[in-house]
Amino acid sequence: MTVDLDLSPGTRSLWAGKAIPWEHLEEEVALLWKMAADNMRIGQNMSVRTSVLNLVICAPSVARARYASNLLRDLLSTHIARVIILILEDDPDAPASIATWVTLRSFPVISDLTRHHFEQITVLLTGPVVQHSAALLQRLVRPDLPIYLWWLDEPPVSGDPLGSLAAISQRLIVDSASFQTPAPTLRLLASLLETYPACAISDLNWGRLTPLRQLVAQFFDGLEYRPYFEGIQRIEIEHAVLGTSASGSPVALSSTGISAAGEHPQRLQEPARALLMGGWLKERLTWRRIACSASCPGSSESLPPGAYHWCLENEAGQPTRIDIRPRHEGEVPPGTICLLRLTSRLADQQALFSISRLSGDSDHVLTSIELEQEQPRQRTLTLNEQRQESQLLVDELEITGHDDQFERILQELASLLA
Repeated sequence: MTVDLDLSPGTRSLWAGKAIPWEHLEEEVALLWKMAADNMRIGQNMSVRTSVLNLVICAPSVARARYASNLLRDLLSTHIARVIILILEDDPDAPASIATWVTLRSFPVISDLTRHHFEQITVLLTGPVVQHSAALLQRLVRPDLPIYLWWLDEPPVSGDPLGSLAAISQRLIVDSASFQTPAPTLRLLASLLETYPACAISDLNWGRLTPLRQLVAQFFDGLEYRPYFEGIQRIEIEHAVLGTSASGSPVALSSTGISAAGEHPQRLQEPARALLMGGWLKERLTWRRIACSASCPGSSESLPPGAYHWCLENEAGQPTRIDIRPRHEGEVPPGTICLLRLTSRLADQQALFSISRLSGDSDHVLTSIELEQEQPRQRTLTLNEQRQESQLLVDELEITGHDDQFERILQELASLLA
């Protein structure tokens, strides 16, 4: 707990609102709406009350909950009906307790004459009561609206209480950029997808990959290079990991490249984006995994942290492979894909299609097409992939069904990482 959340009934927090006993929550919400309506009549303004979805935000700490609450200012276009912030302090030695706060969030829509309102309920659960968070949540949500669950940071490998919350939700949103152990966590998400098929799963990190995936698709849009797509034999991906400064001290960068209080914890290794890219390409190429031979470099346990190697074969039974490697980069955020290289062979002609990050530059890449006995064809392009977390979240909240492509990638990765 922290100083900006006082448990005493009636006290106020700048972001969480008024501390209210659990049994008086709905009564206080009704009072807040009445006060807002009265203020609007006196000021001759128009009050807009929205009714589209329940947004449930699960945070591991008060600091992360406050960070998420600040992001709500950027979510006006989603027309949220009720926001519930669950702070899950899962310390088994802590006493079981429930503390609640409530406030009404108000922002201008077109001008200050038209105000947009939605209620925010903040709930702090400690000790064993955390395991009953799903049952408590069902008493807080508006039952006539879908539940979108945004899980901040890395889900617990055990799956609890995430599984019980996913069972009552229509959508689960995560950000794999925050995963310290992406392999078991991605497998956990794939298992949740099988256990709770009614709950769609999406990843903000998948949205960050959209510009890069578009560049890959552009390689093979034209008739000249389209045949080379089926001839791809090897995929190489290098992702940035935390480097060191000239003095030898670690470079403190978050997964988004910004060191700010409340953002994702620092990551030395963050291969999740590289894994998603490899899974997407494998799925598009319909490759099948096969056992690596004893002489294969990936068959040993000597791969460094953040490195992966898979032996596969295409539909014609020809051997293919995927290699993911870390690269120490101090100038770009950890997790950034620094190099993507596709090696293809068509008849006797080999071709290399690559996208490489310019040194020390997070915004520009060099695309290259190299064919034997021909000059490379290169272009320097702006790659706008450093989108704000709130923008990525808005995109996810506008999806009403399953993101079928991402869920297929998740299942592909689960089989690769098994």
